[in-house]
Parts: sequence; C-alpha cells; structure tokens
Amino acid sequence: MHSLKNSLFKRFYTSLLSSSRCADRWGGQYWKNSNDIHKVSCASCPKLIPEKAKCSVPFGSPIRKCVTAAQEAHLHSLNGKRLLEIGFGKHSIPRHLVKDAGGIWTGIEPMRPQSEKVSLGNGGYGHVADIPFPDDTFDVVAGIQSIEHWDEPLPDPDLEIGHAAGLREVYRVLKPNGFAYFCAPLYLHGHEIFILGDIRRLRLLFEPLPWSKVTIEKWREDYEPLERYTAPDEDRGLWRESVSSRYHELLDGVYENSSVALVTVKAYK
Repeated sequence: MHSLKNSLFKRFYTSLLSSSRCADRWGGQYWKNSNDIHKVSCASCPKLIPEKAKCSVPFGSPIRKCVTAAQEAHLHSLNGKRLLEIGFGKHSIPRHLVKDAGGIWTGIEPMRPQSEKVSLGNGGYGHVADIPFPDDTFDVVAGIQSIEHWDEPLPDPDLEIGHAAGLREVYRVLKPNGFAYFCAPLYLHGHEIFILGDIRRLRLLFEPLPWSKVTIEKWREDYEPLERYTAPDEDRGLWRESVSSRYHELLDGVYENSSVALVTVKAYK
C-alpha cells in the first residue's frame, strides 16, 4: 500500500511540473563550490520548507526526494530538444519535462521485452551498451539511478557491460555540444564507486573520452535540518559482495559516518 501511495503521489506531482516553473525555481545558484564539487545542502535547497523543516517533494525516501529535485534542476528548458532516457519508469520526470518544453522524449529499458522495439519519440527495449540509434541523434542523454548498475549482469549475455562501454555509447549518440546527465545514490548500493562515495574514481570514468565541462554535484551529504538517512539493511547486506575485498575494512566507517547522499554528473560532448 505504501508503494502504491508513493506511486500515486509521484504521478500527481509529475503531472503538475512545468519546464518554465522549474527554470524559475532553479535559475539561481543553489550550491556551494568545494574542491571542484558543487555541494547542495538541504538547508540551501529550494525544495526545503524551512518553517516545517521538511522537503516539499511529497513522495519517496529521503534520497528519492533529492533525485526528483535534481532532475528539476538539470532537465528543464529543453525547448525543442531530443532527450534519450536510459532506463525509464511509468512516471518519468525527464519525459514530462522535455515534452512540456516542446521536445522529444525517447526511452530505452533493458528489462522490457525485446520484441518491444524502440523508435524516436517512444520507449522500448534497449541497453546503454548497445543504443539502437545513429551517431549524433540526441541533444541530451539522461540516466536516473542507472549508472551505478551498469556493471551488473544483463538478460542478454552477448552485451558488454561496464561504465566504459556505456559511456562510449552515450557519447556516440549525443550531438556535438549535447550533454549527458546521470544521478546515483552514494553509500547505498550498486558499484563500489557509489557505495564508497569515491568521487575521484567517478570522475576518472569520464576521462577516456573528450567530455567537456564535467560537473559533479553532491546532494544531501549535509542533510540538516532534515534527518540522517542510512542504508537500509537489505542494501547494506549486499555491500561485501558488491565491493572488492580490499575495501571491506572501510565499510563499517561508511555506514557509521555517512548519510546516504546523491551524486549527479553533467558532461558535455
């Protein structure tokens, strides 16, 4: 029931979003720069309701609220643009925002039936390691909570997995001056880079290709006045099998000293 309630709240919330209102809300500087990272504290986030010490996103876990806010901040004002979403759900915020701005949304999802063919302007089967579109097709490629899973086994064993393969494909289908946008949780699940919050290694993923203006943001690491949010037991229980044994000694410290945060990466071709 809780999941259904969240789904209904998200559907209603998404339906009310507009590209222009997001541009107004997020047009100013909402972060502080620290060691070449934009840090977004809950206290400075435009989604905070200060008098209630509450986030105004009405659905989802604390980190999913940040996921929603970050999409609003980065994916508005895409007037007439083509956006490809890597992995998508029923109530996609990128789909809503780009369509509201008069652009074209396309989505690929590896868990859809392979018979569900994707075409420009629609969603269907596809994987980041083998994007079924020509070079220079899209102005924006977005991955919402997907990049942390790119090294995991696929239904199609013939596809190459990993960040290098995925980023090559993303770069290939982007138009010159187009941008890629990714967000992923830190200290929660997925590849060890994200569980450990290793921003140096995350940045290195983008170095083999000539990306420009690679911008990394961290959301909710400074969570006050909101609550601390630690990895649920079901996620933490997978850490040792997801993280190389040489880093196992760090895991207790990650849990004790970190609150689950969000990282976003925006990189231009």
